Amino acid sequence: MMIIVRVAITISVVFYLYFIINLLLINHYREPIQSYEKGPTPYELFLVIPVLNEEHVISQTITQLTESLERLPPTVHAQIIAVDDDSTDHSLLLLTQSSSRFLQILHRTGNQRAGKGAVLNTAVQYIHKTLALKSDPQRTIVGVLDADAFMNTADLTRVLAHFEQEPQLAMIQTSVNIYNQPNWLTKMQNFEFMGVNNATQQLRNRLGQGIASGNGQFVRLDLALQNPWGNSLLEDLEFTLRTWLLGGTRTAFDHTLVVQQEAVEQLRPFFRQRVRWCQGAVQCMRYLPALWRSGRLNHFQKLDTTFWILMPISGCIVPLTSLITIVVLVSRSLQHWQVGWHHLAIGLIISLTPYVAIYRQLRGQTGWAKTRHGVTTPVAKYPDTGLKRSY
Repeated sequence: MMIIVRVAITISVVFYLYFIINLLLINHYREPIQSYEKGPTPYELFLVIPVLNEEHVISQTITQLTESLERLPPTVHAQIIAVDDDSTDHSLLLLTQSSSRFLQILHRTGNQRAGKGAVLNTAVQYIHKTLALKSDPQRTIVGVLDADAFMNTADLTRVLAHFEQEPQLAMIQTSVNIYNQPNWLTKMQNFEFMGVNNATQQLRNRLGQGIASGNGQFVRLDLALQNPWGNSLLEDLEFTLRTWLLGGTRTAFDHTLVVQQEAVEQLRPFFRQRVRWCQGAVQCMRYLPALWRSGRLNHFQKLDTTFWILMPISGCIVPLTSLITIVVLVSRSLQHWQVGWHHLAIGLIISLTPYVAIYRQLRGQTGWAKTRHGVTTPVAKYPDTGLKRSY
């Protein structure tokens, strides 16, 4: 039993150290702002939107994206590919009622619902065999946007400029901003995406390569054909790992580009979303052996990706080890009260300090509570040797 406890505590310590080191690296490595201007090279842009029961948002999304595409440079030919995955609401009807000249509608029948990856692959095959049949796949960009997402013209243009100026670039992931923030839950998600995730992705971009995050993901058509999306619940992460293992290309994160997204406003759907993401990470664990065997990835990529994929495991262990640590501290202090009581006293004082400080601030108790000195009789620091000083 003790061996299991020690192993669990060791795992917790390793993950805590990882996060501390990550914070230090994030603070040290700041991603510089680079300017990309679209040149004269013609590009094809296809914005793919998976649609499954999105009747509340899909019309607004198509309208906003249409307005953005209307103002693109003449060197860009753009279209929207909305793939309805056999919705049971009015999503398909609303799509057919749209007047957007950029919109193409695909409908997957038979209630297949094989996942987002299958939907994206359907769109890619349609683009390849019809709309982009005679296009250069290197100059054909497939963008993945959620049904509640939109991007402005300037950012869409800079996405293409980025591809145009970097021939080895195969995938770009944009940052994600939350446009609805009516409560604490949505504000927390915006901090998560624009704060924590954004900073972490910038670090990856400096020391390794960016990871796709689904919404706001742009890839060259030739990569999408060579490396179809899988059926993992984190199809974006799986797509990134398989791209890395293929080698020969680069995946990047650009924090200056932003996709706007709607946050989950209630706890139950928020919980379901996080469970899906967590399960997707578990499904991607099978790529870890190939990841570590590959000579195409540097050490940071391997370590960072491993820690991230293993978070479902650490998420089960770390809370338990924290509880075990508290139980062990209390039990040993009680067993050896004569010498152990001060451990509990210090722990209690440190735990209560921030609560009392915030309470005082909220109550307006801002008086200067000066630390008292001279309570005890001072003791000479050095003994008197009887020797006289000479100056």
